[in-house]
Amino acid sequence: MELSSFCSFSIFLLFLFLQSSNCQQEYIRQLSTDCGQNSSISKGYVCNGNQIPCQSFLTLFSRPPYDSPITISSLLDSEASSIALINNVSSIFTFPLEKRIVVPVSCSCARGIFQHNASYFIQYLETVFTVANNTYQGLTTCQAILDQNPFLSPKYLDIGSYFKVPLRCACPSSNQMAKGVISLLVYTVTWGDTVQSIANSFGVDEASLLEANKLSQESTLYPFTPLLVPLTNENRLTNGKSANQGNSTNVGNFSCLYPNGSVQVGEKDIYCRAQNKKFPAKLVALLGVGIGLGLLCFFVFAYKLYQFLKKRRSRIQKARLFVQNGGLMLQQRLSSYGSSEKTKLFTAEELQRATDNYNKSRFLGQGGFGTVYKGMLPDGTIVAVKRSKTIDRREIEQFINEVVILSQINHRNIVKFLGCCLESEFPLLVYEFISNGTLSQHIHVQDQESSLPWEDRFRIAGEVAGAVAYMHSAASVPIFHRDIKSSNILLDEKYSAKVSDFGTSRLISYDKTHITTIVQGTFGYLDPEYFYTSQFTEKSDVYSFGVVLIELLSGEKPISSTRAEDEKNLVAHFISLAEENSLEKILDPRVAREASAEVVHAVAKLAMNCVRSNAKNRPSMREVAMELDGMIKSQHCLEIIDQENLVGDEEDDSTSETDSKLGEDDIAFSKETGTVSI
Repeated sequence: MELSSFCSFSIFLLFLFLQSSNCQQEYIRQLSTDCGQNSSISKGYVCNGNQIPCQSFLTLFSRPPYDSPITISSLLDSEASSIALINNVSSIFTFPLEKRIVVPVSCSCARGIFQHNASYFIQYLETVFTVANNTYQGLTTCQAILDQNPFLSPKYLDIGSYFKVPLRCACPSSNQMAKGVISLLVYTVTWGDTVQSIANSFGVDEASLLEANKLSQESTLYPFTPLLVPLTNENRLTNGKSANQGNSTNVGNFSCLYPNGSVQVGEKDIYCRAQNKKFPAKLVALLGVGIGLGLLCFFVFAYKLYQFLKKRRSRIQKARLFVQNGGLMLQQRLSSYGSSEKTKLFTAEELQRATDNYNKSRFLGQGGFGTVYKGMLPDGTIVAVKRSKTIDRREIEQFINEVVILSQINHRNIVKFLGCCLESEFPLLVYEFISNGTLSQHIHVQDQESSLPWEDRFRIAGEVAGAVAYMHSAASVPIFHRDIKSSNILLDEKYSAKVSDFGTSRLISYDKTHITTIVQGTFGYLDPEYFYTSQFTEKSDVYSFGVVLIELLSGEKPISSTRAEDEKNLVAHFISLAEENSLEKILDPRVAREASAEVVHAVAKLAMNCVRSNAKNRPSMREVAMELDGMIKSQHCLEIIDQENLVGDEEDDSTSETDSKLGEDDIAFSKETGTVSI
């Protein structure tokens, strides 16, 4: 009994194995408009026992902005050169509207389903369903996208983020390969298509097309659904159609070049025999001149052709780099804010000349996402050129984000953005050159006498507060900086503040109060509430600014391993001393000498309000800027009054001396004249 059961089970497993390895793919008939019905919608073609990746083909209608090999390759994650080759065009060719394009892709098995993975950047308000059926034209389903991106919402997508798109594809089964099938093409059915018309378009057998999709002659085809087309060695794809080329031989006319010569035909060769006469000298001269002119024309033509091909190759290379460095993404995002004319595009050659080919002597500094060089433009303008170190997708996103943010800003205390370059191997940003380094360098110096005086610190705090308040409430679109710190505040030749580094900043619509993101920022400046909730608000920037205020007062870094254990966190240590009325223990020596106690306590109180643990209890940046502005004006008024009092005292002293001298002179004069003056 046990033996028979074991044999039955073995036969059943063998049957399943053979069936799965030889089965065809069933035609996927309907696409639902409800993204929630996961159980009734197929997510793709099931793997039929073949686990090895294969070459597959997809078809897509050309629709702007996806109407060239380069843009289609970015959408479907294919090679632009392969798309151009199979469709018999150049990589920068623009296809006519609604032209069916054949796209070669690599197909592999994942989670039991054949798929080709692409990634999609959300550029405007879309849903998963519109991306699947409009952008990708039914090559995927919203169920397949949601299955592999569980964090996505089917109703709305966050602008500015990426997600994975599994595209339908399939590999031939062993049964199909035995019949000569080498690849499968995914064809999207349109209105009026029939099995016969599709088979004729690709030069395939109608019966093999029906078999590959488990269809019969009576089956109905539905628009916007995928159909598999089996391709063999006899099918050659040329822009979506099959062309069978036969061998043909064209025999041209043969003529003898010799005067009075004769043509003789042997068994295999045709050759010319001349009579025994010498060539005339004139003919030899003419032949020489003709050959010389011909060679000259050939070399001129070859040189011109070389120049043309070089320029063409350069244009193609620049177009590829433009797309690779996020040029299309930048154009779309700038146009959505109506600021495409504000951004100047520099050429790679211009910036190479400006920086002396990025000479080490022009090196200014290095950050987390790039290296900065000093340069000079042809008009004599001194600039800072920020060069990304890699072409990682995350850094490209931050690069594009910084360009978009800076194009919306016009403020005297924010570093001025001059333009960018997308045609180089690494993307480049061009800013105004700020000559005096960072605020961090000036307040964390070893020599206290060379550190910033209190008057400059006080003014810089007001300038930075005004700049951040402008970003929050006065810019054309509200902006969260997300990385306010002393090393991101530059100082010009007059020690005026310039807020910089907008790589992690975000544009915020007026109807939103926060953004939910992966926690990013600098430890020590990071809002604790944002750290625990992943929700960044304008009050998170207020917290970071409060830390900068404490830095200006204390001259200490936010986090330091050289301080005692209970003093490592500057904010906590500062609050503790303030509550004990012992601020003098942490004040920078120069601040303690130069600032009045009233101003120090007022600024310290404002800093403590900014770094409150509950964001709701913090003031807005506008309130902070107004309070600092009021303090600065009051300080100026007091200084003016002190100066006037000092001048008044000096005038009183000089008047007394003058009156005394006049009295002495009058007495002397009276004695000489014999009169007495009282």
